[in-house]
Amino acid sequence: MLLAVALVLGALIAPSSVASADSGGIPGAEVDPRTLPGVLLDAAEVPSTDEISQFPVMSTGTPATEPLTDSSLRRTMVRAGEVRPLAASLTATVEDTAVGTGTGQVSYSGSWTVCGGCRPSTPNNSFRYSLNAGASATVRFTGTQIRIYGVKERAGGLASVRVDGGPAATVDTYASSSSVALLYDSGPLTNGTHAAVLTNLGQRNAASAAFAVVFDRAEIFTDPGGGTPPTDPPAGTKTTVEDNAVGPNNHQVTYTGDWTACGGCAPSTPNNSFRYSLRSGASATIRWTGNRILLYGVKERSGGVLSVRVDGGTPTTVDTYAPTSSNALIFDSGRLTFGDHSAVITNTGQRNAASLAFAVSFDRAETYSEGTTPPTGGNRSGKPWLSGANGDPLITPNDVEAFCSFRGKPCDVAQVFVARNNWNSIVLPSFAQQNFAGWPGKLILSVPPFPEGGGYSLQTCATGAYDSYWREFGRTLNSTGRQDSIVRLAWEANGNWYPWSGTDPVAYVNCYRKVVDAVRSTASPDPRFDWTINAHGSQNPPSHNPLDLYPGDAWVDIVSIDAYDHHPPSRTPEQFKAQAEAPGGITWLYNFARAHGKLFGVAEWGVASGSGANGGGDNPNFIQFMHDWMLARADKGMYYEAYFNNCEMRNIGSNIYRPVGAHCLFQNTQAASRYTQLW
Repeated sequence: MLLAVALVLGALIAPSSVASADSGGIPGAEVDPRTLPGVLLDAAEVPSTDEISQFPVMSTGTPATEPLTDSSLRRTMVRAGEVRPLAASLTATVEDTAVGTGTGQVSYSGSWTVCGGCRPSTPNNSFRYSLNAGASATVRFTGTQIRIYGVKERAGGLASVRVDGGPAATVDTYASSSSVALLYDSGPLTNGTHAAVLTNLGQRNAASAAFAVVFDRAEIFTDPGGGTPPTDPPAGTKTTVEDNAVGPNNHQVTYTGDWTACGGCAPSTPNNSFRYSLRSGASATIRWTGNRILLYGVKERSGGVLSVRVDGGTPTTVDTYAPTSSNALIFDSGRLTFGDHSAVITNTGQRNAASLAFAVSFDRAETYSEGTTPPTGGNRSGKPWLSGANGDPLITPNDVEAFCSFRGKPCDVAQVFVARNNWNSIVLPSFAQQNFAGWPGKLILSVPPFPEGGGYSLQTCATGAYDSYWREFGRTLNSTGRQDSIVRLAWEANGNWYPWSGTDPVAYVNCYRKVVDAVRSTASPDPRFDWTINAHGSQNPPSHNPLDLYPGDAWVDIVSIDAYDHHPPSRTPEQFKAQAEAPGGITWLYNFARAHGKLFGVAEWGVASGSGANGGGDNPNFIQFMHDWMLARADKGMYYEAYFNNCEMRNIGSNIYRPVGAHCLFQNTQAASRYTQLW
């Protein structure tokens, strides 16, 4: 009879040839269904975990003060590939017979056959199998982990498993002998309600006799000591910073002191890796842009006490001891003002009396940019984005602060320009950095890719000939403490008024990339590089599409625009919306930035009394429209803006705070009044 079964299954060579159980195909009347899909009399037993203790991650008989050696780790950790202790308690079993669409039940789609009393034996003497591509079994459950069991055997095919619609894990259920087996382990999940879907892929490996996929049961676990979801669930765009994303930059982690990487250790983590330290004072620093961070680590029997500081504030103390080992949420910042932040995890060198050691771990950080109205505070300006102005008429902190005093709120950023006459003015410490020494805000450094005059060009820059100068610029950022600056490199290249205008887009792009690579090779941490276009019409590149000048995602951190109320002006909401959404408009460029995962800035903006009939004059409506536009995108990538105040002849005429005089020809009193109301 077993030979007959093998022959029948061996004849199946494609998913389309597999018939359902009630189709009149297989199994036929001459085949004992109890032999399908299992074909071995002596089924292997499920491995027992009875003799495996719940080892802590780093366990020693006495509190450890030194990092454990690899041999010590082997004695105290359960490695990947072995049967691992679970990080949670078994709270429910969903058998194949618990049919339904509720929590703790399984629902089937496609053709599945009940096999009661079949071999191999299962805890409830029943399992279900399918031979059809696309047949699925969905288990709904509440907990922090799921394990799905089925049968591996000579007729086993390929299956996939998805939890909550996430990435699919592929499982090959072929084995040379038949046994009840663990097919899938989700690892730690957030404590809550989930759905796991097992699907027959209609595929098999070459050794398999057919496409059989079996569901026996699901075991549900709940971790009472970790994985508890935050009471205020985070929303918005999530970015994960794993323990191995090492570096000094945004969405990276920097370690100081002794930390050990633990790959494939228990408990399991999403990337099968975490880091731990046993030394007092060891720290891990995560930098990010957003308004919330969740930190995950390991709680276990050797867990010590850690502290977390956000932006240098009051530390929060966390005890990571637990009687069993689990991947757990250890800190939630709650909602912060959108902007640049840092979180520092520090080993305090303390433990509670029950703990075996002082182990502190970092698994990952989840950072969020939420789309709801943010709380006030955080930024000096009180805005949910970084807000500031240029230093008018001189590039000094006093001029910046004078503007900010006029509006009644401090500035977060200052728009400054380096001199462009020679390399020393551009790359060595200059008035731009020296004047602002000690100023508490962030600098927007507008820098050209090369000096004006002297025969410098985009084409030569693109060869890397100027790289040594830009490596020096990176060292200047380090020495002046301005590594956190926004570097607005080669701005407004879509115009025709600068030597770096994008008449040759290939040369422009390659020049931009060379400069960024050179600065990043010496600056630590890296500054943020800002690619800025001038709004509306583009004289360059020859295609007149400014996006042809985009240097590429790897070389740009912020996409920005210089947007003034001219060409065309916006006196009504309809006019503003039309110009903003048109190619070259602020909304058009913002949508491009978000599609590329970039922050967005408004590097220069203002009313335009100096543009004559092409400008909107003293237009308070433009101030209102811009404010409302920014507010609508707060916490959705809107990173900074700087009002460009100017009242000299042959310029934009955007002045809203300086008195009229010999060197100040424009004063926009209505726009000024609206600005002070809104800012």
